Amino acid sequence: MKEHYLILAALGFATLVMAWLPSISKRIKVSFPIILLFIGFLLYFLGTPLSWPDPLWNDTGLMYFSEAIVIISLMGAGLKIGQVFSYRAWKRPLLLVFVTMPICIASAYFLGVYFLALSVPSSLLLAAILAPTDPVLAAEIQLDEPTREKEPEDKRRFTLTTEAGLNDGMAFPFTYLAVMVAQAGGWAALNFSNWFWDKLLLKIIIGVVLGIVIGRLIGFLLDRLNVVTGIKTFDGFVSLSLTFMTYGVTELLHGYGFLAVFFVGITLRYYEKISGDYKKKMHDFIHEIERLLLVVWIILFGGSILNGVLTLTDWKGVFFALLMVLVIRPLAGLIGLAGIKDSIQTKLAISFLGIRGIGSVFYLAWAFTQYNDFDNKFELYAITAYVILISVVVHGLSAPSIINYFEKRGRKDPPEA
Repeated sequence: MKEHYLILAALGFATLVMAWLPSISKRIKVSFPIILLFIGFLLYFLGTPLSWPDPLWNDTGLMYFSEAIVIISLMGAGLKIGQVFSYRAWKRPLLLVFVTMPICIASAYFLGVYFLALSVPSSLLLAAILAPTDPVLAAEIQLDEPTREKEPEDKRRFTLTTEAGLNDGMAFPFTYLAVMVAQAGGWAALNFSNWFWDKLLLKIIIGVVLGIVIGRLIGFLLDRLNVVTGIKTFDGFVSLSLTFMTYGVTELLHGYGFLAVFFVGITLRYYEKISGDYKKKMHDFIHEIERLLLVVWIILFGGSILNGVLTLTDWKGVFFALLMVLVIRPLAGLIGLAGIKDSIQTKLAISFLGIRGIGSVFYLAWAFTQYNDFDNKFELYAITAYVILISVVVHGLSAPSIINYFEKRGRKDPPEA
């Protein structure tokens, strides 16, 4: 019974500290995930009787826990965006998804095969899971609150928010591809048309359409309940309920739930008949739940590091992780944004701040639950852990200063040439 109280006290302490960490991180110019990671180290050294990864989590448990955090974060990202539907605003995140992300996937795949000497399925899986940016750990560089304008005030925050919302769903087809290649035994035996028409096109279309339809239906319901019956909706937890319902329904109907949840958030934010104050209440509730779960995830991630997950790969895995964070993503980002008439500072900031995190862990765990005979399973976990750790440290130390630099220049950007 004593251990039970120790766990409650430790988690209570960590989540209490989280209430002040965003403000503290702005003052000291260090992102709060770094501070949470050190809290995790401290709780581990103190012998807090949590179910620490040893050094890995159970695949199924890790998948479900990471899945919950990611979809909650995607709902929050969608609720931040609002009525921004112009091509001028959306062309940046679309280029990052359809140009930058494929470049990252191809680069990581060839490095996996020819540098890390991984099997083809394992290299493809590693490339797929590390391609998307993370909506959870990147919260500090995203939009702060629901956008009311039809054009974003801060194109950098808007681009990073929408990219994180879109590419978590777009990475799923390539994770499926890795599983299908592994199950088939190689590229030659792969049913490519099944992957292309079903896992790539159909599931994406279903996810986007269901997200928009569910968002419109719920928006109409929230509005008409009040107009017709006088019943008002006050609770912010509706956003959490809607997150889980949308994700579950979409997955059951053969769509990508990540995309559906993100588009539900956008559609609700766009539905002008719902009070703006209530939209903000839904956003604030989902954002607080996201931060609570993030505390637990990072604490356990810190325990996994101290228990030796990083020792499951060699220097090549470390070098690959550094390349992924410091070279491949920034260069791929600059290539994707080459035709955009932004300042070089803006392009560099957007390209560099491609934070990796919890979404990658979800995809990896999901793949292992679908096919457990991947070669180099432990090494894939270790390389992913290195990428996340490097991203947390490098971006955690640099992102606040980068964002602050642009805020000092003034939130309003000059018109595009």
